[in-house]
Amino acid sequence: MKNILGNRDIFFYFETLLLNIVILSFFAYVVYTIDFKNIENRVLFEYRFYRDTYAFLAGFILGYSGSILQTVLRNPLVDHYILGVGSASLFATYLAIALTNSVNYTQTILASLVGGLTGLCLTVSIAKYLGGREVSYVLAGVGVTSLFSGLSFILSYFIIQKFPYAYSLLMGSFTTPLKEYMSVLIVLLIVASASYLYLAKKLNVLLLGDIFAKQLGVDPYKLRLLGSIIGGGLASIIVGFFGTIGFIGLATPNLSRALLRTGDNRLVLLTSSIIAGVLLLSADLFSRKILVASVGEVPAGAIVSAIGGGFFLGVLAKRARGFK
Repeated sequence: MKNILGNRDIFFYFETLLLNIVILSFFAYVVYTIDFKNIENRVLFEYRFYRDTYAFLAGFILGYSGSILQTVLRNPLVDHYILGVGSASLFATYLAIALTNSVNYTQTILASLVGGLTGLCLTVSIAKYLGGREVSYVLAGVGVTSLFSGLSFILSYFIIQKFPYAYSLLMGSFTTPLKEYMSVLIVLLIVASASYLYLAKKLNVLLLGDIFAKQLGVDPYKLRLLGSIIGGGLASIIVGFFGTIGFIGLATPNLSRALLRTGDNRLVLLTSSIIAGVLLLSADLFSRKILVASVGEVPAGAIVSAIGGGFFLGVLAKRARGFK
């Protein structure tokens, strides 16, 4: 109990924080060398700056969202994509464009937020009806995701001709990094940071079970509701801006727990967020610098979905063996 609640050696936290800082510093240097060194064109510099920043922040927020959702649902097999948040958010974004015949980021925020949280609510409700087991969330999420993905594809035929950028949302892309997005992403980052300070230690209590949580003065139901809204809401807005980016929020929390050898959310939340940001930006750079010469620019969302999908199957197989 003490180990979970936070009496770990302070040096372990310091070492983990220092390691994250070193990783970020090294990665920032690599990105500068690859993407910004010797650039004299101001327009190109700004485009790459916004694109790289958005790719990292989107990954950071999706990794954070995945960690929270896995903890509040006590299920390492879920993230915003598995739970139907991504597909429902995309559908709502497309629907708003179709109904208003226009695109603006305020509309995108509201539509994606409502759509994503609706998808999450549907999945959780269906999963509880099916028994609330780990696999119930996966099955319910597959159903909700299929429903809203199909509806999104249908709507895409009506809006892509007039709004071509909407096509990039189907696979998750950063090819249109609008400057207006920066203020929104900063707000999302502030929300994530504030919720981290408030939730990280309390989420550890959920690992002990609801009965112990109540004895320690934490209301598990309110905490799960708050965590679900924050995790689902943050991911929804990211999808509304950049499209569906699957499995990165599932893979990085599991990877962080394995690397750190702990489930302490004070460490896992931060580490998984940073790893997700690094992975998503790396995928975007790989597409722009390497794949573009042979097959064209592949959306970053497609690359990380392929990698994360394989990781998901591995986690699923491991969990299945554990129940035998």
